Amino acid sequence: MIEPTKAVLPETEARTPDDPDAPMNPKQAVLLRDLCDKTGEEFDASLTERQADERISVLQEQIDKR
Repeated sequence: MIEPTKAVLPETEARTPDDPDAPMNPKQAVLLRDLCDKTGEEFDASLTERQADERISVLQEQIDKR
């Protein structure tokens, strides 16, 4: 019998950054919260990674235009 060379991860741990439904990662959450504080916008902790990236871009543009 051949032993597996790689452990199988549970579905939640196996998600990759390419998964559009993956929740935002901790780094994104910190950055987004900071940008929300600076712009007076509400922080939404339920965003996906993709949504968080888009929101970060929009808020960063607002700050850069000031």
